[in-house]
Amino acid sequence: MDRTADKTALVKIAAAETGSVKTAGDEAGAAATPAAPVAQRVEAPFNPALSYVDQMLTEDTVWRGEVLVQGAVSVASQATLTVEPGTVVRFKKSEGHNPILVVQGRLVASGTKDDPIRFTSNFANSTPGDWQGVTLLGSEKKNVLENCRIDGAQTGLEALFSNLTLKGVRAERCAVGMRFQDALLQMETGGTSDCETGLVFANSEATLRGLNLIGNRVGISAQKSSIYLQDASLAMNRSALSCDNCRVKLAGGAALDNGRGVTLLECEGSVSGMKLARNSDYGLSLTGSRVRVNGNLITGNGMQGMLVFDGAGVAWDNVISGNSGHDIYNAGTEEFRAPNNFWGESGPRIYDNGGRGKVNVVPQLKTAPSGN
Repeated sequence: MDRTADKTALVKIAAAETGSVKTAGDEAGAAATPAAPVAQRVEAPFNPALSYVDQMLTEDTVWRGEVLVQGAVSVASQATLTVEPGTVVRFKKSEGHNPILVVQGRLVASGTKDDPIRFTSNFANSTPGDWQGVTLLGSEKKNVLENCRIDGAQTGLEALFSNLTLKGVRAERCAVGMRFQDALLQMETGGTSDCETGLVFANSEATLRGLNLIGNRVGISAQKSSIYLQDASLAMNRSALSCDNCRVKLAGGAALDNGRGVTLLECEGSVSGMKLARNSDYGLSLTGSRVRVNGNLITGNGMQGMLVFDGAGVAWDNVISGNSGHDIYNAGTEEFRAPNNFWGESGPRIYDNGGRGKVNVVPQLKTAPSGN
């Protein structure tokens, strides 16, 4: 089969989904709709103890209380910026330029659950793009962020050729919650919500545990990365998780009530112990992916339980039942192997592409595997 064509088709679908493809009707509708009045935005009450405008921090610096950043503030390679619990760092546009914090040295922002650290805009209600974000640039030191809230940025946290550990860090109302390029990441709890894209990975290695990604257009998007995702909750995203040419280990957790569940394109690895349920399109999609799918609950999805395009993956010891369209939909021309699964009382509902893409379901389990 032509996997390049499949990949191109999926990219086009994703482009339409994210709104980058417009129809003539869209343009006509936009032209006919009168512009809404621009509401005046209110700045948050603020009394900064420290204020910076286009400044380089060349020595170790501590931020506490309220801090105002305008323009570009940078941390030099030899310096460490320490942000104390309860600190509120507000970013305000100066002469039309989006403010940004760039760290080439080290960043240690350790809040507590009772006194988290906030990185936000100067407005009472932040919106995506109010400020640029926090960027780690070529920092391979022990960068640590703990119990931090980032909101209203273009890209809340960006790590470029950097190492970092995050615990309880959450990005909200950002265009991109967090982006990692050629980065080494350890992340526990926290996550993103109300972002265009929650987490983006490119050529990175990430260990992610206990994350919560809810209400984003795209929860996680990864390309050419190694992703270990354990016990995550991905809910009410338009697309929960999409990986292209990645090594993946998805263990435990759930993708519930999304538009699309988990999409793996030319990946290898495993999907185990997950609940992939009530997604309006499909629970799991595999294209050109050597992935073992076992011990999952795949049920109640609006279209397909599993959507497959070839026989590179194998599914066993799953519960696959009660999906509105088909339990497995084989859109390709290779046989997909799915032995030793439990298909519910009514048996498997299979689409085999008019006999060109068979699905081998023998033998079938008579009862659900333990743990499902």
